[in-house]
Amino acid sequence: MTNEEIIQYYDYLIRLATSKCNSQNDAEDLVGDTMLAAFAYMHRGGVIEHPKTWLTNTLCHKHNDNLRKKYRSPVTVCLDESAEVAEDEDEEYLTSKEASKVRKELNHLSFITREVLIRFYFGNQSVSDIAEGLGIPEGTVKSRLSAGRNQMKKGLETMETRENYLPGEMCLSFGGSEGLKGEPMSLVEGDLIATNLLILAYDKPITISDLSKAIGIPAAYIEPIIKKLLDGELMVQMDGGKVYTDFIITRPQNSLNNFKPQLEFTHKHFETIWKIIERMSDKILKMSFVQEMSTEERTKLDRYAVLKALQDFQHFGTGKIEAPKFPKRKDGGWWFAQATVFDAGYNTKEYNEASEYCIHGGHRTSEAKAVGRTKRIRFYEFDTTLWDSPHRYGGAYELYFKHIIPLLWSIYDSISLETSDIPNEFISYIPTLERLGVIGHTEDKLCVTIPVLKKAEYDEMCVVIKNATEEIKTAIGEEFTTFIASMKTPIPKHLTSVPNLFRYHEATKYFVMSVVREAYDKGLHLKDVDYCCPPVVLVYEY
Repeated sequence: MTNEEIIQYYDYLIRLATSKCNSQNDAEDLVGDTMLAAFAYMHRGGVIEHPKTWLTNTLCHKHNDNLRKKYRSPVTVCLDESAEVAEDEDEEYLTSKEASKVRKELNHLSFITREVLIRFYFGNQSVSDIAEGLGIPEGTVKSRLSAGRNQMKKGLETMETRENYLPGEMCLSFGGSEGLKGEPMSLVEGDLIATNLLILAYDKPITISDLSKAIGIPAAYIEPIIKKLLDGELMVQMDGGKVYTDFIITRPQNSLNNFKPQLEFTHKHFETIWKIIERMSDKILKMSFVQEMSTEERTKLDRYAVLKALQDFQHFGTGKIEAPKFPKRKDGGWWFAQATVFDAGYNTKEYNEASEYCIHGGHRTSEAKAVGRTKRIRFYEFDTTLWDSPHRYGGAYELYFKHIIPLLWSIYDSISLETSDIPNEFISYIPTLERLGVIGHTEDKLCVTIPVLKKAEYDEMCVVIKNATEEIKTAIGEEFTTFIASMKTPIPKHLTSVPNLFRYHEATKYFVMSVVREAYDKGLHLKDVDYCCPPVVLVYEY
């Protein structure tokens, strides 16, 4: 067994130590002591036949005994470029405190630099041995040693004043089609480290070493996470090794700066807009297939039509901006990601109040083919906080979008759920859908309580919606376009992949619901509604 083979277990040991220790510092010290014990044992002539088992047992033994003499073993690390590693018993070793600092700073170096330093100082390998072992020129080894020494010197000098990073919260979303394994959402779900690395790498490109120091976690631990983000195309690595986050990130203040101006613009033009909306609603109500619906179904259909007309107009404001083409991703999807970040300690009260004026997820469309007798079924929906659920799918996100159409159609067309392919896990979600106004009961039988239209009926309604949108464009379109032009979200200069359209999201975010809420406050919309009233429509064709 050689020193080089022992070094290969460094990353494994740091993960094991992190799982056992109460602090990262203790974990780093524990790994350092374990590796030093291995080097010393072999130097005395000992043979390690099963290194992983030996190292694991040694680490666990040191941890369980809680040795207070961790740093009494000599550490021959010298950051003076002109000095050689001492080889006699009179050498001057680092003190316990100094050794702890060296180990901690060493763990923040990137892999290619860290490995060379460990081999040179801890493994006592020569420059030529390192070059041969890694398959790189000796000049490269020397440059990495020099760079590593400089980074460690700088890090040790600033260690006492370095601020600890407080983690933030990232709400990631995407437009387009997800990847085969649920990318990009699956790349960050439940991974606080991944989300905070993305936050830290947004404002400017940053080295992995600096990321490690900023987040306070050894580079050996975050490197696999960074690789995952690079492979998943949420990050990009530059030729020099620096990485950066490759999608637009906004913070609450980006939205709040545009909140009141949008409300003021809406209020100024409310009467003009709402008169057009009322004429549209009257025309839709008089359609024969709408007359046959229940009162609740007509109300839900009207909600949908109002939101669609206003959102179609909202898109007109950025209509002169080229719509982005979703890029083909390595994961098999076609998507653009975007996120909102909440820094640690941020008081969300004002932001949450403004969120009452948002449509969550925009106009969402799901589709299923050949369900029962149908050729195709589409489910159109908006999510709001006004007599509605902003997250109708709740905790059943994947199940909802995969099975909501078959479930609704099975109930609507009296197809037995027992013979369907709908999993019991989602069937158990039916009480939630009842509470959210999508499903109901009649004569002890489940029924669908949302509008269900033939495709021809839906198309007829959309013609009326489109005409209303055109009327609003004629009335206030040019003024709206001018209004939002100055509220584009700024992005870092190096970030070139963000579609220009995405930078206008915050500029129009509150427009639709500000119109709807003013109408509601004035008693002009959702009269006598005291039940969950989702703006959704199920459309089928044979």
